[in-house]
Amino acid sequence: MRRSVVVALAIVGLVTACATKAQWAYVKKDVTPARLDHDLAACRQESQDPGAFGLTLEQRLDRGRFNRCMERKGYSVRRVD
Repeated sequence: MRRSVVVALAIVGLVTACATKAQWAYVKKDVTPARLDHDLAACRQESQDPGAFGLTLEQRLDRGRFNRCMERKGYSVRRVD
């Protein structure tokens, strides 16, 4: 029983690690690192999707809502592949 739980957790970890999503860049002229961190944290909090499944907060994020929040704060948003 214990071995099957360990194997199941390992599989979930591998699937989660392999399911990397696109990276995003948020650019705003003359923004300080502290301000960027503050804005990212505020938008992360605003954009959590309580119905989404994910092991991390980032995986439960509604990316569209997050990007719109950053745009409202004056950032240009672009996908980095």
